[in-house]
Amino acid sequence: IPPKPEPKQCTKPEPFQLESLVRHEEEIQREMEERRRLEKEEAQMRIFKAQPILKEDPLPVPEKERKPLTQVEEFALHVDHRAVDRAEFDKKIKEKENMYKRYLDESETAKMMEEEKALKQLRRTLVPHARPLPKFDNPFLPQKSSKETTKAKSPKLRVLQRKQRRTSTAASQMR
Repeated sequence: IPPKPEPKQCTKPEPFQLESLVRHEEEIQREMEERRRLEKEEAQMRIFKAQPILKEDPLPVPEKERKPLTQVEEFALHVDHRAVDRAEFDKKIKEKENMYKRYLDESETAKMMEEEKALKQLRRTLVPHARPLPKFDNPFLPQKSSKETTKAKSPKLRVLQRKQRRTSTAASQMR
């Protein structure tokens, strides 16, 4: 029996430095510096600095001239003239519509009268006639057909050809 080997010593963990950790530390430092810089800029912008008071006006404004008040004159609006013209126009249109309605009514009544006269005339001229009896002299006798009886024929569906085509296209697509 071979002797048992001696147990090995446990490995001791050695500290190591990852590059990503170093880069992370640098990025955090950069962000902190950027934040401090922005806060300083904001604090300086918040400080109020008053502008010096100007004793003389840089842009002198000319003095206003005193003019007399304007006199209001009577004016005539165009609306009054238009209202009169529009009333006349509306009256003419109503007259035309009434004339057109009268003309339509007269033409309808004349048409109805003519139709009634034509109908009365037609009724006078029409004389009822009896329908003639059908002739039963030559009765219909069907003859036996000289053709053979039809035989059922199976349709050529080409199912096998379709299956072959489907499998060949699927195989060519997989290549």
